[in-house]
Amino acid sequence: MDWIVAFLIVAPAVYLFLNKSTWIIDYLVWVTVLNRGIRRYVDWLAGAFNPFSPISLTPLIVSGLVFLLFFPAMKRLPPPVKRIFLFLGSALVIGFLVGLVRNQFAAVYALAEYLGPLAIMGCAALAGGKEAILDRWIRSIGWAAVFVSAYGWYQYFTIPPWDAFWVREVGFEGYLGQLKSTQMTVFSTMAERGVLGGFLAFAVIPMILSPRWRNVTGWFSIVLILSVVLLTFVRTAVISIGIAAVMFPVLNRGKNVLQIILVMAVVGIAANFGLRQIPTGERIADRLQTLQSVTEDGSFQGRVGIAGYGLGVFLSNPIGLGLGSSGLAGRVNTGSMESGAAIGDNGYFSLLFAFGWAGGFCFFYAFYLMWKRMQALERAGVRSESLMAFKAFMVTGAITLFAGDWISSPGAVVFFIFAGFAINPQVALNAIRNKQAASRRPTGGGGLSPCASPSP
Repeated sequence: MDWIVAFLIVAPAVYLFLNKSTWIIDYLVWVTVLNRGIRRYVDWLAGAFNPFSPISLTPLIVSGLVFLLFFPAMKRLPPPVKRIFLFLGSALVIGFLVGLVRNQFAAVYALAEYLGPLAIMGCAALAGGKEAILDRWIRSIGWAAVFVSAYGWYQYFTIPPWDAFWVREVGFEGYLGQLKSTQMTVFSTMAERGVLGGFLAFAVIPMILSPRWRNVTGWFSIVLILSVVLLTFVRTAVISIGIAAVMFPVLNRGKNVLQIILVMAVVGIAANFGLRQIPTGERIADRLQTLQSVTEDGSFQGRVGIAGYGLGVFLSNPIGLGLGSSGLAGRVNTGSMESGAAIGDNGYFSLLFAFGWAGGFCFFYAFYLMWKRMQALERAGVRSESLMAFKAFMVTGAITLFAGDWISSPGAVVFFIFAGFAINPQVALNAIRNKQAASRRPTGGGGLSPCASPSP
């Protein structure tokens, strides 16, 4: 049954791949957010938990198809943009070769996890600066977030038997609370609560920043998604949303600041009212109050300790541990749910351990090149909402990376879609042409034709 379901999931992606359709990104989003829930239901029907179910591999397979769309077309990118992908690719090659020796097949699994975001960014960079495609992709992510949020509330009140079955099989009782209505932390259709919280945070940020990225239900969707973020008890998700909401108007000369304040005020009122209505409202409120003194929190202190430990290990191990040394990929070899868990609590060291000194330099230098590219676009007069949104995501991501490696997580798809559009040279060209066309429009009886070719 697992293989049949996996085939049915992958088949539409193959069709979209053969037709070179940009809808394959929309489909990848839905496969990513639903595959774990589908897998749990199939395992429950079969009466046996399969830790290596092929259904779990479907997002990686679809991501591979996206990569096959991007890779042959990468030569069309201009040299400055191509350099970004070459540095990212070099980091992956170094990490993969070391991981193949040290971690065997887990390195292949981890490589697939990283190729997905890289391919998404590549397809976005090749989209020709078409903002309509960007908007559709972001709204698809928003709809997926609404669906998993609605299911999250259903899970919170009912504890579906297939979800309870999975929690027992993987030993997550306690970590996810008790298997009783309103007593379990929500993980919805995702791998666990942290993954869900990260995805929902990155999905709702564009909806908060601008009306163009909201679906037809508008603020209701925002409140619904944020309510489930609270049910995950993931404070990093709340911090991410807050940082992005502040950074967007700061970086964008105050654009949408009143709308963002209004949205956050409505959300705050709704959250205050809603917390009083649910049984575990006090527990959620207590969790949020720890943000007021985060430096004294045990979790924060633990991360400081991890950073000190990680720095010493990193300096003494120049080649790194290779891809597949931690996270989901690490479990392929060890079979342990705790594989690499400590280092995973600091995304910087998780990446540096995976890539080593040389690979780590290539990886982070590529992000530096992205930032330089954005600065160049701004100097060219480009201050689009998508560009400013990516700058807000860049700052937010750099801060939250201290709390964990989100680069290969489901939420990263939002970041890399904006990244691809931000580094796309067509964005700058379109902006320059629009400015030239505006300056050439006749104000009286004469002037140049808007159809005139732009000067070189």
